[in-house]
Amino acid sequence: MLNITEYKNAERVFYYFEEISKIPRGSGNCRGIADYLCEFAKGQGLEFYRDGADNVLIRKPAAAGYESHTGVILQGHTDMVAAKDAGCPIDMEKECIKIYRDGDFLKARGTTLGADNGVAVAYMLAILEDKSLPHPELEALFTSDEEIGLIGAEAFDKSRLLGRIFINLDSGEEGVYTVGCAGGVRTDAKFTLGEDKVGGGEGYRLTVGGLAGGHSGNEIHNGSGNAIKIGFEVLSATPGVKLICAEGGTADNVIPRDFSAEFITECDDISGAHAKIDEILKRLERTDPSAFIKLEGAAVSGRARSAEDSARAISAVCAYPVGVVKMSEDIEGLVETSLSEGIARLSGEEFTLCASVRSSKNAEKDKVVEALRSICEGHGGEFSTRGAYPGWAFSKNSLIRDIACKTYKDMTGKDASYYAVHAGLECGLFADEIEGLDCISMGPDMYDIHTTGERLSISSTASFYEFLTELIKRI
Repeated sequence: MLNITEYKNAERVFYYFEEISKIPRGSGNCRGIADYLCEFAKGQGLEFYRDGADNVLIRKPAAAGYESHTGVILQGHTDMVAAKDAGCPIDMEKECIKIYRDGDFLKARGTTLGADNGVAVAYMLAILEDKSLPHPELEALFTSDEEIGLIGAEAFDKSRLLGRIFINLDSGEEGVYTVGCAGGVRTDAKFTLGEDKVGGGEGYRLTVGGLAGGHSGNEIHNGSGNAIKIGFEVLSATPGVKLICAEGGTADNVIPRDFSAEFITECDDISGAHAKIDEILKRLERTDPSAFIKLEGAAVSGRARSAEDSARAISAVCAYPVGVVKMSEDIEGLVETSLSEGIARLSGEEFTLCASVRSSKNAEKDKVVEALRSICEGHGGEFSTRGAYPGWAFSKNSLIRDIACKTYKDMTGKDASYYAVHAGLECGLFADEIEGLDCISMGPDMYDIHTTGERLSISSTASFYEFLTELIKRI
């Protein structure tokens, strides 16, 4: 038990967060949490709908006196980035995460916490359960597989939604509201690497780690190192590489913290690689002070790929323009366009590189995608895209934004703020298809999402719940 007793108003929020943390719900594994939500709705006597993508919609009729008010859609996603520390024994496909309290924070032992976006699920369940809360008609929409391309939100039949005020609970700073976001797309580059027919050479192991990582939208402007890019820079400076294995990254929307590779080379002089390592570590001193890169001789085993094919893959990865591509000319400090290499894998003869492209301007996004296609195909690879989603344009007139800002001011005495983000949010998909939908995104304070350092403020979770319920009353 978390033993959080000092915030009685949010007691059921913490209860439900703890309950859903017992359910494995990494992206692509949302069936169990969908089952739980359906059983919850049955137990509460509420109308619900579940689709083939494991999205769940639960509808709660308006409270007395609120029947004529505009219906409200509360929305969050059920999946989480299932990342863990090296050596952590938890099987995140089958076992629950181990959450615990550390002062004002909830954390998880050795894994991501899943507050992104489990706290939204907990909020919605607590609200749906509360029989005393005055409210308009509520629709609680729990979408699946957001972290791997907004898959659930894209698949959901938007015509089922009746409300026209849309509150997304997937932002991570109390009193700061998101009112616009970038669109994005995932790209996949595949290269066939033939087996080395010559054989021989010295074996080496390359390890990159200790990088800051983070969300490839929210943290891309920090300039942190990308472990995949760094690893391949070192490989590029090593003559005659014949790859045996290469692996880095956990998800295509996470800046990778780790990369490892084994290879052989017939070249005795790898001083260029060590010089490159020194150069990179110097570059990372400010953004990634804990970074390390190790290149050492090792007894390696497995099939080596040919030097020619290995070189093609290495050159292609190095050619990708990772990081901020362009800053916005319209909103100061906002990243307009970016690219992050998220996952690299060598399996058998196939080497794959998955990347995430984001932009608030579709033309710029398309320009980057075509540049990547040219790089991939120019190096003999196959290129494809998936999971494209639209941006969400800022609206000068928003009723929900005005009510939220006034409510926050009345409750705290402080002014709320709002801004557009470079990350992708599901709001874009719903606003794109539902005419007149008034959207906002908000949430409590959480930090280092998508990493094993993820933590959720307990006090902020409680105060935000008080704000959210008051906001709903005022709509």
